Amino acid sequence: MSGVRFSPWPPFFNNLRRFLPSKRRSTPPLTQDVTCCYNLKHYKDLWCITCKKSISLLPNKLTLYRRSHSGRWQCRYKLKGRGWHRESTGEHELDDAREIAFKLYYSAEERARNNLPVNTRRFKHVAEHAKQRMQQELDYGTGKGVYKQYIRVIDKHLVPYFGNRQVDSITVADLHDYAAWRDKAIAYRLYERKREALKKRIKSIDRLRAELQKLSSNPPPYRPSQTVVNTHNAALNRVFDEALLHGWITESIRPSMLNKAAKTDTRGSFEFDEYRRITDTLRSNWLTQTPSEQGRRIRRVLREYVLILANTGMRHGTEATNMRWSDVNYYTDARTGERYFEFYVRGKTGQRSLIARDGVYRFLERLKDMDAAHCDKTLDEVIALRSDKYLFRDETGERVSADQLRQAFRRLLDEKGLRRGRDGKNRSLYSLRHMYATRALAKGQNIYVLSVQMGTSVKMLEQHYSKLTARMRADELSGRMRTIEQSEERS
Repeated sequence: MSGVRFSPWPPFFNNLRRFLPSKRRSTPPLTQDVTCCYNLKHYKDLWCITCKKSISLLPNKLTLYRRSHSGRWQCRYKLKGRGWHRESTGEHELDDAREIAFKLYYSAEERARNNLPVNTRRFKHVAEHAKQRMQQELDYGTGKGVYKQYIRVIDKHLVPYFGNRQVDSITVADLHDYAAWRDKAIAYRLYERKREALKKRIKSIDRLRAELQKLSSNPPPYRPSQTVVNTHNAALNRVFDEALLHGWITESIRPSMLNKAAKTDTRGSFEFDEYRRITDTLRSNWLTQTPSEQGRRIRRVLREYVLILANTGMRHGTEATNMRWSDVNYYTDARTGERYFEFYVRGKTGQRSLIARDGVYRFLERLKDMDAAHCDKTLDEVIALRSDKYLFRDETGERVSADQLRQAFRRLLDEKGLRRGRDGKNRSLYSLRHMYATRALAKGQNIYVLSVQMGTSVKMLEQHYSKLTARMRADELSGRMRTIEQSEERS
């Protein structure tokens, strides 16, 4: 934008040139709609009373102006090496606006001298930018699936706590206060959730009535898991990254993340005999011992679902239930000519391929036969077809959800008394993945190869899966090694 020009000069203004800025020094840039008049009384303050366009408070440094559609005064100021900046004074009266404008200018100069951001934003503003960026990446297919969790954390926790704070004012002490607030909020949310769940079932289960009474008198001191803390820290880092990108904070004043959480315990697993009881049940008439036709269809799919999880180590839910027939392929080793089943899975850690045990062909055959669209074809033909139909579907062609499979498996464990292990830990479909890992490590599987197969880190395997005791290796140490494959020969 160009500065104000007083040309051509009226004759009566020639004597006033000595009061005007030098030609070598232009007047402060104004808004595009600014026009200047040649009235002498207007020139005293460099502000047109009639036009009400601008006031130069500091030549070429600080200017007041007011937009045509607003009654509030705005200011523009120039900082050495950082160009022009705009801010609103928020004032309607000129005297008040002058005072605020000088405060804004000198405050900005002080921040610039200390190498701090001149302009900053409130946390909720920066958080909105971070959310939009993550959502765009998700829409384009380049974002990580965990971005959805980050967005929920920002909406549910970060913005309610930090919302109106200036993002550059957040310190390590503030993060300590946030961590305490978050832990308390999550604790009572979990407490209330469990309390309400128990209330719904208390009419029929006396044991739950006693547990509810215990919870009501003494709320348990819940602490979030390491996974929850890491998710919160990652979401907070996305907001600070956004602020750093726009220059609203600097790296020197960026606070460090806190990473303190409750110790993560190992997950419940199945011993060999327990897994054999599960597979025997899935081969029995238990599949039809339900009054609901839909329930019988779900149980038939559950049989193949359990066997495939136990023979691949993939995650229950996102990885398994989202699999399509196009994700099943044959891999042929160029050196040996051997052919293997290869699955492509997508989930928590992105996309990866894994090699399934040879026995999965029987389970895939039964899934194919249940599918009316594929039952007249061979398994090789279905794999070559690269169909986009979901793998786990019932006879009607309807996709079976992860929640339906989870509930059906929970009923099986409850009926067989396998819901809780000897170590007191609850078991679920995810325990099949834990069993896969512990059995593989017990048989001497390379931990790095296993980490690639399961889509997790070596550190995570060492932390959760490799605590093998002499009891867990009893079969191996005694020379009576039994394998999961032996329990599935009749499956």
